Amino acid sequence: MYKTSNIVCQNISLPKEIRERAKWYGNFEMITVNLRERPEGLSLAQNWSLTPCYMPEMYRDYAERIEKFEVKEDDIWVISQPKCGTTWTQEMVWMINNGLDYEKARMINQDARFPFFEIATIFPPHCNIELDSVEKCEKLPSPRHIKSHLPAHLLPESLWRVKPKIIYVARNPKDAFVSFYHHTKNLNGFQGSFEDCIELFLTGCYNYGPFHSHVLDFWRMRHERNILFLTYEEMKSNLPRVIEKTASFLGKSLTGPDIAELTNYLSFDSMRINESVNKEYFCNLMAQFLNYRDTEFNFMRKGQAQTFRERLTPDQILRFDTWTQRELQNTDFRYELFQTTKTLNRQTHQSIEATI
Repeated sequence: MYKTSNIVCQNISLPKEIRERAKWYGNFEMITVNLRERPEGLSLAQNWSLTPCYMPEMYRDYAERIEKFEVKEDDIWVISQPKCGTTWTQEMVWMINNGLDYEKARMINQDARFPFFEIATIFPPHCNIELDSVEKCEKLPSPRHIKSHLPAHLLPESLWRVKPKIIYVARNPKDAFVSFYHHTKNLNGFQGSFEDCIELFLTGCYNYGPFHSHVLDFWRMRHERNILFLTYEEMKSNLPRVIEKTASFLGKSLTGPDIAELTNYLSFDSMRINESVNKEYFCNLMAQFLNYRDTEFNFMRKGQAQTFRERLTPDQILRFDTWTQRELQNTDFRYELFQTTKTLNRQTHQSIEATI
């Protein structure tokens, strides 16, 4: 099916000031990854910006296998930029697609039932996180649930030809960044300052960067029948409505009491103490390798929207807003579109209220 690889991995010469800010555990180099050309006969590819994506150099070892990964029609993929509500969305999707099996969900770690497709490409091999996460996903029993942070054009080409269900989740970049900083410091070994991290984020020089092109490529595909575009903000403002919408997208039917129970299960307080989803084992593992962990750090840190003002200064907020405005110009996408969401249909709403 594939005669030659369409993937290009390039070494990059970072400016000295950027290189000095990009201090990572292991001191691995960053590369950019892109396609040589748009795939033939794939009209969806016209939506892609084909923006070079920054990844660790380990990506080279998996690039062609990721490109040629065989997607199945009954796969379900959850895709996002890092720290945009991915774990939360994964759990919601898995529960809906598995008949609200709470016992099984608590018994089997989320990373086993909904694995991270390319995690082997972002941690040095000696960390022994996932020796071959691509192979792990290949061997999953159907229906497979797979998570990825890759941009549209670097996902397996067959994903766009087979067209399984895809749920994309976006988040306000200021909140995403603050969460990203704490995550990357505690789990990826970032050794620079908060200001250093801002510079890297705004220039797109981080794993899966840049930010906005990743979101916009999926936004332009949101009308495809197999794609559901969600945001962290709408999940926070009306989770029952998002559960209902996601269930409909997956072809599942939930009652008002079902939605109420799942809403409670997916609450931040519940998720944070749920050992099958809170990634505590992973945090402890990385703390051993990095010999560092902020005593107040948890994978699920706050679970709130619009808290960036607690960490970003007014000048930093202005920089983020100016950057976002520039990146979104000439598009119809605005993160503010999803601060609120439509209410549930009246019958479902009344059923939930009676249950809670």
